[in-house]
Amino acid sequence: MTDAAGSDDAMIDALPPRPDRETGVPFPPPGLSYFRGEEAAPEQDDRREGQLADRPDPPPGLGPALAWHRESRRGKIALILTSALILIVGAIVISLFHQGGIGILAAWPIWAIVAVGVFLISSPFSYFTYAAGADWLMVERSRWGVKSRAWVDIYELTRIDAAYGGTTFHLWLYDKDMGITRSSEELQRDRRIWDLVYNGILHSVAGGAQVSPQAIGILQLNKTPALKIRDSDDTGR
Repeated sequence: MTDAAGSDDAMIDALPPRPDRETGVPFPPPGLSYFRGEEAAPEQDDRREGQLADRPDPPPGLGPALAWHRESRRGKIALILTSALILIVGAIVISLFHQGGIGILAAWPIWAIVAVGVFLISSPFSYFTYAAGADWLMVERSRWGVKSRAWVDIYELTRIDAAYGGTTFHLWLYDKDMGITRSSEELQRDRRIWDLVYNGILHSVAGGAQVSPQAIGILQLNKTPALKIRDSDDTGR
C-alpha cells in the first residue's frame, strides 16, 4: 500500500523537472495553451535577431538566457508596412460599405488616422526583447536608446491571472518582488520562451501560487498535475 507521502511524491514526479540554471538541461516539454504554428529557427528568421551575440544579459545574479526574441530593424519595418496596409484596406472597406469608394484616400484626415494608428500599433522607436532563463522571465524595452527591464522568478510566482483580449490572451505573473503583464502573442514569439515559462507556472501553482479561475481554464492547468499537487498539499496541512 502506498502511503500519503509516497502518493504526493509520485504526483510531484509527474511534473516536468526544473532545468539546470546554467545548462538548461533537461529543457521543459512543450507547454499547453500554445497558439502559434510552426516557426522558423531563430537564425533563419530575418525579422528577429537570432545570433548568439544578440543574446541579452540575464538579470543580476541569474543564469544565462536560454531563449530570447528581439525584433530586428527589418522586422520593425515589416510591422509598420503591415499595419499601414491593414488600416488602409480597413478604411476602404468602410468607405465602400457606406457607398463611398477609394476616393476616400484623397482626404488628408484618413492619412492622419493611418499614421497615428501605425505609430500606436508598431511603436517604431521602441524595441522589445523577451527572454527566459531556466528560472526567470524578462521583458526589456529599448526606447530612443534608453533601456528598462522587468523580470520575475517563474518558479516563485505568488499570483497568476489571465484573460482573453481580442485574438489573444493576456497573462499577469507576479513574484514576491514585481510583476509582468504581457500578451500570449508576445510570450509565444519563441516557442522555447513559452515552454520555459509554462514549466515555471506549473511548479509555482503546485507550490501554492494564487491562480484565478480564468487562468486555470486558459492555461489548461486542469490537464496537468499542478492543481492536484497544490490541493493535496492543502489537504495534508
